[in-house]
Amino acid sequence: MTGLEIVRLAVCVAELCALPLLWLGLHPTRRSAAAAFLASGWVLACAALAGILVSSGGSRSFPSIFGTPADLLLSRVLLGGFFVALCFPAVSLFRLYFFALACDLANASLANVELSVRHLPLHALVVAIYFLPAQLFSRWTRQDRNLYARACLHIVFHSGLLLGVLPALIVACGGGNWNAPFARSSFANKLYLQLLLIPAVLLISSLQEFARRGHGTPMPADPPQRLVTSGPYAYVANPMQIGKFLVVLGWGFFWWSPWITATAFLGLLYSVAIASPREDREMTDRFGHAWGEYRQRVRRWWPRWKPGYGSEDTSAREASSRRRPVVARLYLQLECGPCRQMAEWMGRQAPVGLEILPIEDDNYARITYDPGDGAGLEQGIVALARALEHLNLALAFFGWMIRLPGIAQLAQVLADSFDPQKNFQETACALPASAGVTLGAELGAER
Repeated sequence: MTGLEIVRLAVCVAELCALPLLWLGLHPTRRSAAAAFLASGWVLACAALAGILVSSGGSRSFPSIFGTPADLLLSRVLLGGFFVALCFPAVSLFRLYFFALACDLANASLANVELSVRHLPLHALVVAIYFLPAQLFSRWTRQDRNLYARACLHIVFHSGLLLGVLPALIVACGGGNWNAPFARSSFANKLYLQLLLIPAVLLISSLQEFARRGHGTPMPADPPQRLVTSGPYAYVANPMQIGKFLVVLGWGFFWWSPWITATAFLGLLYSVAIASPREDREMTDRFGHAWGEYRQRVRRWWPRWKPGYGSEDTSAREASSRRRPVVARLYLQLECGPCRQMAEWMGRQAPVGLEILPIEDDNYARITYDPGDGAGLEQGIVALARALEHLNLALAFFGWMIRLPGIAQLAQVLADSFDPQKNFQETACALPASAGVTLGAELGAER
């Protein structure tokens, strides 16, 4: 080994030895430790991008991982992620960014990464990409702030790990290649990617439910404050584990890698043998009888066709002491012909835990969904999507797609673009229910 490589090795050893010393000295809480690990995970997920932007080769002693020398990658994960998040949670990010940039430049110079003047702006951008979101993610989690922003970062974080870091690591270890999709037709590739959307919708909708109805995230140290039994959880108890398994499994087929496919089954085995029993114990301790009743209605791995809504209040504080009936309500303008037809159609589907009432009862300005459990009202397109969750699994899945971030807003904009005050209400909604039926029959006859 050369003198430079000895220095690089010494730096790695010092960073690794600092981990247990910091842990013993600071005694972090569970939430603080989890927030620091989230920062490290975010930095790791950005490693592939950093390797592309600032590419450099490895050496015999320090091979390249994700296009980045292994020692530089370790320094980024520990210094730019874990150490800063754990030791300096209240220091200005502006100052910490320049500290992280200085450390990264020093480690990059040791790793023989080219650092000419024209490369400095690009290097500063790389540090900003992995450092700033990582520390914001960690601080928001530690302080329990900006829940919806944290939920979005969880989506990006897990997507990067499952779809980026995992396959890149497997390919780097010789478990596949990046040429498999190019050997297939474009039609087959599009079909694979479209099939991946099914478990992706399940995952994102479950995370939405954690944030919206449970006021928490999937991270065990930042769990929902309420027992979430709505959305995908009304049909199956483990939608996130199922979604992750199917995403990784489909990703393995897309890249035609048996190792990625095997990883999906290893994750499923972990969920069945270790995670599920531990979850049962924790949820029983937190929610008591409410969790037991929920698990009697909803299976863990096989979804129901009709939702398994219960009759108890599921807040963590009241789950063991008070229960009351929970019935969601959909408010429609029942004097409107098409709205009346929609209400009758939903009634024929035998909705579970849903009442359809006239919108005039509570003077709402538009279609409104009241979950009945204090989680907040939903209006417009999202209200209709929520109502579909009370019908059956197929229609509920359609509702989950509508409620995806971005799609819900776009659908509402499209619906509002028809100017319902002038067009819809003056034509259809101004008609009595019987006239609406006649109008629908005439339109069908014209087609």
